Amino acid sequence: MADTTVTRHERFKEILAAAAGESTATYGGGVPFWELPLDELKEARLDGIRLIEPEGTGCGCGCSTGRGEASALVKGLRGDAPFDGSRFPRLPWGGSPVSDDDIDFIAQWIDDGLPADDHRIAMLPVVGDVFEPVIEEVAPDNVEEAARQLTPSPGEYAYQRGEIKQRMNLDCMTEAQVDELRYAMHELYRLNKWPDDRRSYNNLALVHLNHCQHGWERFLPWHRIYLYEFEQALQDVSPGVTLPYWDWVMPQYRPLDPAKGAIIPKSFRAFLTDRSIDFLENARPPLHEGDGPKLRALLGETFTSPSKLFARVKEVTGHDYAKEEARRRRFVDALLDANPLWYPLRYPSEYPKGQTINQFVHYHYPKPEDIDEILSLRTFRDFGGGSLYNDAFGFLDQNPHNTMHLWTGGWNPDFVDPPDLDKDLHGNRNRTARVAGRRFHTRDDMYSQPATGDMVSNLTASYDPIFWPVHSNVDRLWHEWQQSHPHSDPQDLEAVLTPWSYTVRDTLDASRFGYEYVKCTQVLPVGLETPVGRFVSRPLDVPEPVRQSFREAEVRLHRVPQLPRSCFVRVFLNLDDANASTPIDHPHYAGYLAIFGHGECYGGPGHCAIPPRQARPYDLRPRSHDTPRNHRIKVTGAARRLVDEGATALRVTLVVIGADYREDNGLLRMEGLSLSFFD
Repeated sequence: MADTTVTRHERFKEILAAAAGESTATYGGGVPFWELPLDELKEARLDGIRLIEPEGTGCGCGCSTGRGEASALVKGLRGDAPFDGSRFPRLPWGGSPVSDDDIDFIAQWIDDGLPADDHRIAMLPVVGDVFEPVIEEVAPDNVEEAARQLTPSPGEYAYQRGEIKQRMNLDCMTEAQVDELRYAMHELYRLNKWPDDRRSYNNLALVHLNHCQHGWERFLPWHRIYLYEFEQALQDVSPGVTLPYWDWVMPQYRPLDPAKGAIIPKSFRAFLTDRSIDFLENARPPLHEGDGPKLRALLGETFTSPSKLFARVKEVTGHDYAKEEARRRRFVDALLDANPLWYPLRYPSEYPKGQTINQFVHYHYPKPEDIDEILSLRTFRDFGGGSLYNDAFGFLDQNPHNTMHLWTGGWNPDFVDPPDLDKDLHGNRNRTARVAGRRFHTRDDMYSQPATGDMVSNLTASYDPIFWPVHSNVDRLWHEWQQSHPHSDPQDLEAVLTPWSYTVRDTLDASRFGYEYVKCTQVLPVGLETPVGRFVSRPLDVPEPVRQSFREAEVRLHRVPQLPRSCFVRVFLNLDDANASTPIDHPHYAGYLAIFGHGECYGGPGHCAIPPRQARPYDLRPRSHDTPRNHRIKVTGAARRLVDEGATALRVTLVVIGADYREDNGLLRMEGLSLSFFD
């Protein structure tokens, strides 16, 4: 593990000193250039050649080479002209070549402005299902390697090509599911150091800044595509990840008095870990003496904003770390490492002079009745926005969408020049996040303290990770409204949604994009190797928010191949010893399905085999009628009874019964089984 007490500047000097070895070259000065003070290094020249390119320079428009790669120092370390022997030998003179990884490290440090006191902090995966935070240089070195590390383990279900995945309620996800989302998000951040990589978080966020659609009929179709494109980038890293949604009107958010509620989902808050505190104790500058043990009192606590965290830190340590800039930066480093879903430019529910959102911007936090009223609207014009024929602004776009941007962004209470409402209410209220000159998702940006959170402005909103669950819930509400209004579509269905080639018509069916919305789901791998006679699952936890309220519960058998014989599959919940003789009026009986068997194949060898996909270069045939199916059984009644009786977990038992009404233990095969709950 890397020494986290070493700054990047110190690491730069270590790399050059180690490569130089016993070389006595001084490069025309009194000491080797890497030993110069930082201010002198930035201006240092070698025989008239400036070693470090001035700030704001690179190789020009259309080129991905940044300031680091354009610097003569980096060219010299790589052995590029004029350090290829034509004028000078490769750097360092008289020593050994520097490794490509170390040269990349130096180039990135130059790109970031040659900061003097920052450390390399990131997250590494650990073997297994959990991704623990560590303070160390980033690894692996490319996203393809990360994807290989995240191939499903024997304990995970591997979705098949074309199989629908589930977007879940953030507050109903397991810790393992949240950790997987954190890791995938982190990997997109890591790609930011390659400016032309369209998979990077920066480039994906820029799509919203440059192309977002609001205030008319393309608001919902455009954002559905945007969510899909971002989700695909996450799945390139971790195939099982989906974009969860944040249901703002759940009871814990207290919609009638939201400032006293949960504010934002717990998974998106700041928190400290043991490893975070170890890092802070050894950082430069370190914590004040004796503060490490005091901070451990905060383990397990979560914080919705930087201001609230630093207030609590001051309470337990007596030191105001928010006022000590260098130490404040180290806290931001540690918090970002612990939770990449947290964002330091976010001040949810905080407004000047302690006002509420109603008082300050005259918007109210969405209430359940607001959502019900919106879902009862009859036309797409009213629900999602009108076309050029009526220029209507959709109600879903106004509140809750606009409101949740203002709620999650908030106003920074620590801003050095807070808005003065008495002098200029209108002007200050519309103060938005600064855009010009920012280099998003560099550490320096994360250390800044703008007047408002990034979610307040469309130009910066997508840089905050909470943008995605907010918009996923907007998309969920549209999907729900579509179920009861299947023929109410926006105008101009052939209009193209830039910057992509999708049309509005392409967006009307969410399942085309490979997802559905569920309150929560757990999928168990089963495998086709052996038949399932009587199957009993492990206990599947039902989160408290789900137990409090769910509309439907469903058991799904995933990828069941065509069966040679017909059968019934009975489902029982929390009844491990159920069998063919267990009556269907048993209180734990949940439902059944009937599968019509294929029978014996009457053709030659391979007649009923499923044609392999892509068997021919231009195979345009539809899927085979024998393609494995997903079978669904509604188990709402039994699940509700058991939960009302106090069950916090459910075990699914399947009993396969043949046409003779006896158990058939050699028939049913399936890739997996899931239990899902729906709002």
